[in-house]
Amino acid sequence: MPKKFEEMLKEIENDILDMADLCIDQTDSAVKAFVEGDKELAKHVRKRDTAIDLMEIKIEDKCIKAIALHHPVSEDLRELMTCIKISSKLEKVGDNAAKICKIILKSSYEGKRKNEILIVMKDYLITMIKNAMVAFKNRDEGLAREVYNMDKRLDELYEELYRSMISKILENPTKYLTLATEIIFAAKYLERSGNIVASIGDRIVYMITGERIKEEELEEYLEEK
Repeated sequence: MPKKFEEMLKEIENDILDMADLCIDQTDSAVKAFVEGDKELAKHVRKRDTAIDLMEIKIEDKCIKAIALHHPVSEDLRELMTCIKISSKLEKVGDNAAKICKIILKSSYEGKRKNEILIVMKDYLITMIKNAMVAFKNRDEGLAREVYNMDKRLDELYEELYRSMISKILENPTKYLTLATEIIFAAKYLERSGNIVASIGDRIVYMITGERIKEEELEEYLEEK
């Protein structure tokens, strides 16, 4: 591998890791703003979403430049294509954090939105992102597969929260309708981000092996049929 190309790959890798760190901070801050009803923090998170958008553009441009200049093949080309995909998916995670903040900025509800399951979901999602980036940096296929499978637990947590909030609404619609509905929407954005991060795990496996987990699952399904 030419030294210049190697340096470009390393720079792109570091950009991906920096983007993931910002997505983690945005997710954490968004849920904090939501739970505490902190509209100033919510405005800050939404404003900073632009930085994530710009990072995606920068990473994509660097990848295209690397492909144009060095004509990579096989593993190197898969890595660059994976970086483009990961940056696109991280941008969507950032969008979901901003959407959580949009809920409280448009809400008429005054007060805090304490919910233990929501906090657990946020912490679990952040762990997924961190594990995905470790798998990406270390080319750890096993950990990437774990990230893909971790999403199932986040789905379970969302279903638990959803049932809990519906029970609250049925118990006292006047008191809980707005609060419970907003909590459900915030949790849904976290659940969607979990799906996105799981697909990052799938892409990392592709980068390392040339095969995708989703393709393996489809083959197993067809064999069963």
